[in-house]
Amino acid sequence: MISSALAVAAAGVALVVLADRHVERRLVQEVGAHLDQLTALLRVGARGPEVIDDLADPRFVRPFSGLYFQIVEAGDIKIRSRSLWDQTLPIPPEAPEGEARELKGPRDQALMTLERRVSMAAEGGDLRTFRLFVGEDRAEIDGLVFDFALEAAAFLFVLVAFLTLAGWAYITVGLKPLENLRDLVLQVRRGKTRRLDGAFPNEVLPLVEELNGLIDAQEQAVERARARAGDLAHGLKTPLAVLSAESRSLRERGETEAADAIDIEVAGLSRFVERELARSRAAAVPYLNRLDLSRALDRMVGAMQRLPRGEELDWLVEIPPGLTAPLHPEDANEILGNLLDNARKWAAGRIEVSAHAAGERIEVVVADDGPGVPEARREAVLKRGIRLDETVQGSGLGLSIVDDLVTSYRGTLALSETPGGGLTVRVELPRSPSAVETE
Repeated sequence: MISSALAVAAAGVALVVLADRHVERRLVQEVGAHLDQLTALLRVGARGPEVIDDLADPRFVRPFSGLYFQIVEAGDIKIRSRSLWDQTLPIPPEAPEGEARELKGPRDQALMTLERRVSMAAEGGDLRTFRLFVGEDRAEIDGLVFDFALEAAAFLFVLVAFLTLAGWAYITVGLKPLENLRDLVLQVRRGKTRRLDGAFPNEVLPLVEELNGLIDAQEQAVERARARAGDLAHGLKTPLAVLSAESRSLRERGETEAADAIDIEVAGLSRFVERELARSRAAAVPYLNRLDLSRALDRMVGAMQRLPRGEELDWLVEIPPGLTAPLHPEDANEILGNLLDNARKWAAGRIEVSAHAAGERIEVVVADDGPGVPEARREAVLKRGIRLDETVQGSGLGLSIVDDLVTSYRGTLALSETPGGGLTVRVELPRSPSAVETE
């Protein structure tokens, strides 16, 4: 809109300049016609030069009318129009024939002036040369140009207003199908629909068809990727089972060191496969799910209480009923299970679990009263395979998997010290699918 207004303003300035030049040319032509008439009426008699008749324009006899003539010979003013009254025109240096120039007239009038040199024979046969000047006040044409500029400005203002209205109509009405298309694409990204369906103009239909084709191709690629991930996990089960059996055999023969080494590698490989499968699920599943966090946490806490040391711990759970999050159930089990299992392993006697909505985010907090993690090591425990205490069973992948999954949902994971000692794990997740998409 601004560029259109600037273009119209530039066009208005150009129109005013052209109008000024056009009117100025007409003024020069008018002055030239008066000069031709003055030349035709000039005679040289016994008493000197004289204008044998009045010029046609009555302004030449009305004082200070703005139209004047003057005849000069050898620097002396011989004849002047009655309109000059008691004034005279300045005598400038000679200029080329037909060149218009401005001279200062009576009462500081700006005169558009033409000059002509005329040679005539006197009665005695002597040749006499005269300079004829005719000037007209350009105030009238300046006024005309000013009036034109005002009218042009009013017209151009209306034109800019019309263009602005037309541009607004084009954006709001003409581009409405594209806005609808954008909304549908957003719904596809949020998992609310699978295809772009609706009535679109013929100009937009090819784009809609291409986008639907792209969505279909992406879905097929995701399904193939998930199928390959499942096949990989299934294919690794047999080798892992064989390795576990070999470990048991070695342990029965007393080769505990070799068996321990195999068990560590088998556990690490199993957790690695689980981690990669979880990451592929998080990347592939649309944010179509609304998981009830209160039920999921209650179910997960119940499962943890049946594990070793689970019944000995004091579990405090504070979750408002009906709190939901856009999580896939398997991803929620992976996140909550690893957080609670980590707290179960390290807690001395108490675990606090809470979840609440904070604006557009959902915060899940799991705090234990165990030994905690030194601040310098908190970043390290989020890396794959890092374990602070090798005597505690585990692979060192739990918090790393949680961090990967939370990040895939556009969330954050933070570790801090529990008041009184222990570790607090705080997970923030988007409250709605739109937050997941727009961050």
